[in-house]
Amino acid sequence: MSASNTQSATMLPAQEAYALWASTYDQTPNPLLSLEERHLSPVLNTFLHRDIVDLGCGTGRWLQHLEASDPRSLTGVDSSPAMLAEGRKKCRKSTVLIQANSTAIPLPDRSADCVLASFLLSYMPYIPAFAGEIARILRPGGTLIISDLHPDVTTYGWRRTFRSAGNLFEIATFPYTFFDLIVGMHTAGFRLELIDEPCFGEEEAAIFRENGMLERFRQVESLPVIYWARFSRREN
Repeated sequence: MSASNTQSATMLPAQEAYALWASTYDQTPNPLLSLEERHLSPVLNTFLHRDIVDLGCGTGRWLQHLEASDPRSLTGVDSSPAMLAEGRKKCRKSTVLIQANSTAIPLPDRSADCVLASFLLSYMPYIPAFAGEIARILRPGGTLIISDLHPDVTTYGWRRTFRSAGNLFEIATFPYTFFDLIVGMHTAGFRLELIDEPCFGEEEAAIFRENGMLERFRQVESLPVIYWARFSRREN
């Protein structure tokens, strides 16, 4: 998903990028996803028998995990038809998949207990619009989990890149700070409960090693590479 690669890359907007990447997205082990899964799986396992929405659900990685929680309802939302097509191959028929932008979600007001937004926020040009739409669909007291690349990774020389047909592409993103995130969410009616900034571990080192990139791991092993945050929707 991200690499400190100095090779020139063709910049693409997210929609075009994922149209190219979708068919091979799940085929290569990704240390960033591994790290996120180690930290978020125990959190998401508490979302039992709830109405859950996965924003930016992609190929259904977290939807498959959440299906095991026996949700009252489970909805995946993504703007990429190609990624959703891959997700439909893996998810249960009871899981609803919707093609939509995460700032204009075709769901009723106060229809969700839990919302997940995994590696999505960097593609949002305006955090308040994103926050306001989640506040609309989330019930008071509901939980929002956000995960993304750590804002500091740009200082490591990282870019969001992938390969397709032998070519290197970079996905256009919108940088933001933790201050931007917290203020945007607070203004929309959310309370920050927790924020965690994990570093790679031995599980991720093995992925780097298998791909002949252990030196790249050594360069960042003591630095935060992702974050995840839990917000609650204020009652008033």
